[in-house]
Amino acid sequence: MSIFYCVVANSHCPLAEYSNGGDESMNEFAQKLLQKLNLAEDAVESMDFEGKTYSYRVDNELAYVCVTNEAFGKSSAALFLKHINQLFDNRFGIRGKATKLKLDMNPDFAFTLKNQMETFSSDKGAERMQDLKNDLDNVKSNVQENINKVLERGDKIELLVDKTDQLNSQSTAFAKSSTNLRRHLWWENVKMNIAIGALVVLILVFIFLFIRGKVSK
Repeated sequence: MSIFYCVVANSHCPLAEYSNGGDESMNEFAQKLLQKLNLAEDAVESMDFEGKTYSYRVDNELAYVCVTNEAFGKSSAALFLKHINQLFDNRFGIRGKATKLKLDMNPDFAFTLKNQMETFSSDKGAERMQDLKNDLDNVKSNVQENINKVLERGDKIELLVDKTDQLNSQSTAFAKSSTNLRRHLWWENVKMNIAIGALVVLILVFIFLFIRGKVSK
């Protein structure tokens, strides 16, 4: 059997576990590892110790730990724990984080652990593992596609903002040009009025002098 031991725990105590009757020191090391985990931060990690691989997954303040042989592979152990994570969440929900009773879920979940450990250790486990990998690849592909769409929309929005800024700049320049034109036309009109006024005054003065000269004769 490739998977020797599996345990699920919250911050208070182990909730469910199953061992295939292997080395007791292996289970004790897994329990010590469990006690050192920070359940406030989600994580997926593995380590090798004395010919075995200890893998753990922390998700939503719950820890999932399994012990496998090195041939099973760390990526396979990570997929196995993710599968156990989903099964546990679907069955117990928030109750898993709340209970303080040691092995409270063992009567309901130990048999599930046993079945899954046997399945993943068998030839069927390879097929199941491939299905899980395919599901994970599909999720990654969908996430990447959504990210690309968001980035594409971001580029379009940025382009629109640039065009808007350009239009605003052009509008400001046009408004400034219009103001300058109005001022120029107003000043030309003032100069024209002054010239006409001066011409009228000169004509009046000329007429006045002409009439005065006639009267003097």
